[in-house]
Amino acid sequence: MMAKPAEFWLVDDNEIDRVVNGRLIEVAFGGQARKFKDGPAFLEALAQDAGVEEDDLREGSPLSEGGLVVLLDIKMPGLDGFGVLERMEMYPVSALARMTVFMLSATLDPEELKRAEGHPIVEALLPKPLDIHQLRGWLEQLRS
Repeated sequence: MMAKPAEFWLVDDNEIDRVVNGRLIEVAFGGQARKFKDGPAFLEALAQDAGVEEDDLREGSPLSEGGLVVLLDIKMPGLDGFGVLERMEMYPVSALARMTVFMLSATLDPEELKRAEGHPIVEALLPKPLDIHQLRGWLEQLRS
C-alpha cells in the first residue's frame, strides 16, 4: 500500500455521472474525488495543481505524492477524451508515470474500445455507470 493514497480526478460533461461516480469513488476509496466538467478545465488543473508542464514535479502535488487516478469520459463536447489524451502525450514521462488513466464510455463502441485500449496512456476502458468493484480490481492489479 502507498504511503499517501492516490487522488481521484473525474472528467465528465454529464453532471449526474460526475455526482454519482464521484460519490462511489469517495465511499469506496475515501478522500474526495475532484470533478471536472470538461477536458480544458482538467488540463488546466493538471498544469497548475500538478505541475506537469515543468520538468520537475512540484513538491506537494498529487503527482509527487500518492499519484493520480484519472477517470476520463470519451464523449464530451468540444474537446473529447481522445483530444485530452493527445494533449497529455506532451507531458513529461515522469508525470505520466504517476498517473493511472481509465476512460469511461456509456456506449462501449468496439472502435472506441480498440482505440482506448490501444492508447499508451490508458489502462482500460470502463463502462458507465462505473462499476466500483471493476475499478478496484484494476487498481489492485496495477499496484501488485
